[in-house]
Amino acid sequence: MDSLTLHEVAEELDVHYMTVYRYVRLGYLHAEKEGGSWRVQRQDLDEFIDKPAPSAGRGQSDTPWHERLVQRLLAADQAGSWKVVEAAQAGGMSVGNVYREMIIPAMKRIGEGWIDGSVSIAQEHAASQVTTRLVSRLSAQISRRGVSKGTVVLGTTATELHTLPLMIAADLIRLEGFEVLDLGTNLPAGSFAETASRQQRLIAIGVSVTAPDQVNAIKETVAELREQVEVPIFLGGASIDGPEHAKLLGADFGGPTIDDIIPSLLEAV
Repeated sequence: MDSLTLHEVAEELDVHYMTVYRYVRLGYLHAEKEGGSWRVQRQDLDEFIDKPAPSAGRGQSDTPWHERLVQRLLAADQAGSWKVVEAAQAGGMSVGNVYREMIIPAMKRIGEGWIDGSVSIAQEHAASQVTTRLVSRLSAQISRRGVSKGTVVLGTTATELHTLPLMIAADLIRLEGFEVLDLGTNLPAGSFAETASRQQRLIAIGVSVTAPDQVNAIKETVAELREQVEVPIFLGGASIDGPEHAKLLGADFGGPTIDDIIPSLLEAV
């Protein structure tokens, strides 16, 4: 038998059906929907049996949180994905660490799977959509305390369509005490610059760059921003190799991840 129903898995494990269902929705046991039912591959069940068993409460195992999340994202299981996040937070994980230890590594793992062919384009797109909804719920948990450090405006070039990295960067910058105006993607340089120039207590402007082959668009955007504002400009995203690369493209600082950028951003205050 190549795959089993959750009831069949429950019989093999000698536990209640709802216990198996919880294992699946929390990412401990990999399952995929076939028709209207969850199915568990024999190999996945054997691997689960070999791992330390989750506890009767929230469950603990050696599987990293981001790997549990990957399983639910690849199944396009929005409710299950959120349950994994909730379980991590119930164990004490902060919003910032949910991003750093779960969301970002999970999306990186799925992206690598898309590159090597183990994840289909449809799976990658569905996972991104579910993650976008998770990020929206996490964003609602962020509340700034104390006096704002100032405003950071974020956007992209006119040729960039990746929204999720921008949303994550905005939240992690908010957690550092800044106000963030996220202008989204596919943004004409002139409109980006004009909107940024009207902001009060503007500290810096960030341009998110995920897609490759945007050198001309990046330089055009940075040049337009320089025309209208006099604050530091940073570049961030998978297409930025590091601070020197960002400077070659006309920015003041930058890097591939938001954690490469935040120290320089804090220095700009």
